[in-house]
Amino acid sequence: MIRILLLLIPFILFAQKPKILLLKVYKDQNITGWVMSEKLDGIRAYWDGKHLISRGGKIIHAPKWFTKDYPPFPIDGELWSKRGDFENVSSIVRDKTPSDKWREITHNIFEVPNAKGGLFKRLAKVKPYVGKYIKIIKQIPIKNKKQMQNFLHQVESKGGEGIVVRDPKAPYINK
Repeated sequence: MIRILLLLIPFILFAQKPKILLLKVYKDQNITGWVMSEKLDGIRAYWDGKHLISRGGKIIHAPKWFTKDYPPFPIDGELWSKRGDFENVSSIVRDKTPSDKWREITHNIFEVPNAKGGLFKRLAKVKPYVGKYIKIIKQIPIKNKKQMQNFLHQVESKGGEGIVVRDPKAPYINK
């Protein structure tokens, strides 16, 4: 009986590593028509429709009450509480026995993998699921580079990690 349980542990602790979109460094590209948002310093969490999975493919043991209203399709975002709280969020999320401290965390969605259309159409798919624990990261249209730089300065001056700029017309790419 023990041998069977030991063989099952890897399947319980690990899921298939999600193919997720990764950020690149901004190199003075033309950002006309793009959007920006704060880059949250939390734990990346991919919801596959049944489980929260880390960027590295490990199952995140969230309480059932946290994920009970999640959609039946994949969403990608950051488990986060507030600026400067990475260590706290990390310790809560890494615990294999989820605690009531999960109430401090929200899942901040920046992408809906596998959905069709541009960014706003993809994010609209998750809107019916927004609630106490699921939030959509606000995407701000960029008027010019000066506005983008001012937003970056504002975020950094408040202790934020940085910003993300994206072309909202670009399709989601699983890589």
